[in-house]
Amino acid sequence: MFIVKAIAVTLLAGSFGGPASPPSGDAAAYEKQAQLEAERVACMTERGLEYVASPETRYKWQPGEQERLAGDLKALRAYRAKYGFGVWSVNVYPKDEVVNPVQQDNPNNKLLMSLSAGELKKWRAADESCFSRAVKEVLGKTVTSQDDYGDQLEEAVRKSLSVLDQDKELVQLGKQFAACLGVNQTEPAELDGLSHAKIVRQASDVAKKAWKGELPKGKTVIFRPNLKPAQARPYLDKEIKAALKDLECGKDFYPAYSPKAMEITSGVYREFGREGAAQAIPSRIYRKLV
Repeated sequence: MFIVKAIAVTLLAGSFGGPASPPSGDAAAYEKQAQLEAERVACMTERGLEYVASPETRYKWQPGEQERLAGDLKALRAYRAKYGFGVWSVNVYPKDEVVNPVQQDNPNNKLLMSLSAGELKKWRAADESCFSRAVKEVLGKTVTSQDDYGDQLEEAVRKSLSVLDQDKELVQLGKQFAACLGVNQTEPAELDGLSHAKIVRQASDVAKKAWKGELPKGKTVIFRPNLKPAQARPYLDKEIKAALKDLECGKDFYPAYSPKAMEITSGVYREFGREGAAQAIPSRIYRKLV
C-alpha cells in the first residue's frame, strides 16, 4: 500500500497515471536534496543509528514529455491517443516505462528489514526528527514530520496556483473549456486535470469491488485496479475517448495555462528543495478526489 500523505489520499497497490519521480531540470533543487540527505546522515549518526543517503538520480525525460507539460497540443494528442490520461494504460502496458517507470528502491530497505519491531520504531522516530532538523537547517522551514513537509508543499503549490484563477485570459478560456466539457467548475486551476480525476475515480470504483481488506479510517481511499491487459483494454479505450475530448475542449486552454502553471510550481518546488515540479500534476488530480 502506497500512501500519499501530502494530499490526504491513500493509494492501494500503486499510483495512478503520472510520473513517479518527475523532473524539474533545476540543479539547485538537486543540490538542496543532497544537502538534506547529508544532514539526515549526520543527525542519525549522532544518535548512533545508520542511515543511507538516497543517491541523486537525474530524471530521464520521455519523448515528448517536456512538450506535454508545456501544453503542446501535438505532444498531448499523441500521448492521449495511446495512453489516455495514463490511468488504465498502466494495466494495458505493464512493461512500458512511459506509464510504468522503473521505481528506485529505498537504500535503507535492507537495514529496516533487519531491525526488530522495537528497533524499527526507534529508527523511524529518529528519522522523522532528523528529517525535520535537516529541513530547518537547509531550507529554513519548520516541519514536524515528513508528512507535514508534504502537506506544506502541496498547500504552497495550491495557494501559488490560485493566482491563475485571477488571470483574465485564463478565466475566459476556462469558461469556454468548462462549457465544452459540460461542467460547472470554471476556475482554471480546478479545470486542469478535472477529466483525469473522473477516470481515476471510475477506475477506483472498479477496483474497490474486488477489495476484501479493511479500509484505513479517516482517509479517502483510491484503489488501483489489478486487471490484466486484456481486461483493462476496454476501459482504456473509453478513457482515450474521454482524454481526446478533454483535449479538444481545452485546445485553447492548455497551451495558455500549462506553461504558467509549470513555472509557478517549479518555483515552489525549488523553495522546498524538491526536483520534479511535474509531480504536482498527478497530485492535483488526487486532491480533486478528497
